[in-house]
Amino acid sequence: MSQELRRNHLHGRTQQLLDGPLKHVKAAALAAALLPLASVAATPASAQTCPSGGVCGFVWSDTNNNGVQDVGESGIAGAVITVTGPGGTFVIATDASGFYFFNPTSPGDYTLAVQIPPGTQASPSNVGDDTLDSDGVSDSLGNSVAMLTVGPDFFARNTDFGFYQPPVAQPGTGTPGYWKNHPAAWPVPTLTVGGVVYTKAQAMAWLDLISKDKTTTMFSSLVSAKLNVLLGNDSSCVSSTIAAADAWMATYGPVGSRVEASSYAWKVGEPLHRLMDNYNNGMLCAPHRN
Repeated sequence: MSQELRRNHLHGRTQQLLDGPLKHVKAAALAAALLPLASVAATPASAQTCPSGGVCGFVWSDTNNNGVQDVGESGIAGAVITVTGPGGTFVIATDASGFYFFNPTSPGDYTLAVQIPPGTQASPSNVGDDTLDSDGVSDSLGNSVAMLTVGPDFFARNTDFGFYQPPVAQPGTGTPGYWKNHPAAWPVPTLTVGGVVYTKAQAMAWLDLISKDKTTTMFSSLVSAKLNVLLGNDSSCVSSTIAAADAWMATYGPVGSRVEASSYAWKVGEPLHRLMDNYNNGMLCAPHRN
């Protein structure tokens, strides 16, 4: 990694402190608090040391799982680090920027165990410049910690831990045709649409009666979208649309109320239907079912 990249990286960390916990610190105290970062930024990477010659580093979110803390990858605040060595066992936590530091009081080897945040995994270790890459590995017993043993040779060096959050597996979305033909896949026995409660059998019967009545069109898209979300698919791109469509059904429904395609009501409702239809077909924030 170039010295320029490191400077940019540290500048970003400094800005995180300025915008966060140090935002209201008085100028003199702020200058003192930022002195370690300023010193590191002005020092060549090969000569960088931790304060007082201790062990320090960052615990960060490795969004691309490359084992290197790239610019823009934020630290993980409050990560729990258990340190075991000649002086006993103690626990420390990262600060708001993901930084930690400890100063060994006795000579010998120290083991750092970082609790892996829920839903994440340890990043690849030792893949690049030691000032930026991840050094921890998962232990052989499969425990949810990243382990690293450091001896005197590692004092005054960066010891970093990256964690990657894999994308959540989604079951995939189904169209009205899918939900009409797969009753066993329904995650709930009843569904509320526009304030009206429908049993599975009732809802499936309406899914089979799509007509020129636009309440049946909206009903089919809305029921399918709700079932897709209940099944565990990402709803970030459609949640507000589902709420608006539900309100539309409460206003112009219930299903079977004979809303015409040329009506003002459908001018309001059609964009909602189209977006949910795209979602149900796997074209937005969730994949389609296999």
